[in-house]
Amino acid sequence: MVDSISLEQLNEQQQQLLQTVNNFISQKAQLEEQLENCKATLASNQGALQYANALIQSCTEDADVDSVGDGNVAEEINSAVVEEVEAEAVEL
Repeated sequence: MVDSISLEQLNEQQQQLLQTVNNFISQKAQLEEQLENCKATLASNQGALQYANALIQSCTEDADVDSVGDGNVAEEINSAVVEEVEAEAVEL
C-alpha cells in the first residue's frame, strides 16, 4: 500500500514549518539582544571592579603620614582655657 499525502496537507505542513522558522528567527533576535545587554553589563561591572580594586589598593598602600599633604596633617589640639566670669545682675 502506498502512503499518499494531499497537496492541501503539504501546504499546511509548509505553513507550519514557515511559522516555526519565523518563531526561531524571532527568538534568535531576542537572544542576541539579551547577549549584547549581558556583554554591556559585564563590561560595566568589570570597569567598576577595576575601579574598586584600584581604590582599595590606593587606600592600603602608602598609608603613611608622608603621603598626606602638608595641609592635611593632624595636629594635637590643647584644651582651651576658659575663664570663669560672674554674671552681672540686670534690672529691667
